[in-house]
Amino acid sequence: MFEKLEFINVNFSYEGRKIINNLNFEIKNGEKISIVGSSGEGKSTLIKLILRYINPDSGHILVNGKPLNSIENWYEIVGVLSQRTHIFNRSIRDNLLIAKHDATDKELYNALEFAGLSDFLKTRTLDTILGEEARNISGGERARISLARLILRNPEFVILDEPLEGVDKLVEKEVINNIKDFVEDKTLILISHRFSILSLTDEFAVLENGEIKEKGKFSEHSDKSLLKKFFKAEQELTEKFRRDEKK
Repeated sequence: MFEKLEFINVNFSYEGRKIINNLNFEIKNGEKISIVGSSGEGKSTLIKLILRYINPDSGHILVNGKPLNSIENWYEIVGVLSQRTHIFNRSIRDNLLIAKHDATDKELYNALEFAGLSDFLKTRTLDTILGEEARNISGGERARISLARLILRNPEFVILDEPLEGVDKLVEKEVINNIKDFVEDKTLILISHRFSILSLTDEFAVLENGEIKEKGKFSEHSDKSLLKKFFKAEQELTEKFRRDEKK
């Protein structure tokens, strides 16, 4: 059973650039925290370290007090929902069985419905081919199929890496509500540039230059906090892009 993940004085560099700088961080069983920060501040690298895709240059990453690399069933404990989740040019069934190879059709339908795809299934079956690069489905449907996969895996510890990427505003609220129900009894790390989904978590940590510069509860952050400044800057950048598109 997962109890705690710890980063102790962790450092990581890439091509001579320090990405993670003496990072100290922990999350305990059942806690839910958002990691926020601008692009290039180390958020994706932090996730890669947790998933063991890369190893730290120095420092320690511990799970339940033991080195992360010694946890044999780590990929049973942790699961990821990402905008980069690959959808194969195969049937809906095949795309879901990747998550749980022995799942029954009933389990597959239940996962899809829980993920908010009831309407999607009205005109499709489990044998429907999704198409190369998932061209036959929208960004919102892609995100919810990825969520259905995660539901089938049912990990204790969930990482959401920009889960609303490609999801339009019309279905955003539904996707958030579906995810909220799923992670209610789980440990959660969330990375997102959309303020709306941060309601899934109780706490936040602002990552800047590979370090956590601010950490706290959403209910307690002030107007002068780095969190407020970050989202104000993100909003201004989004509005600028919209103005430029209209020119």
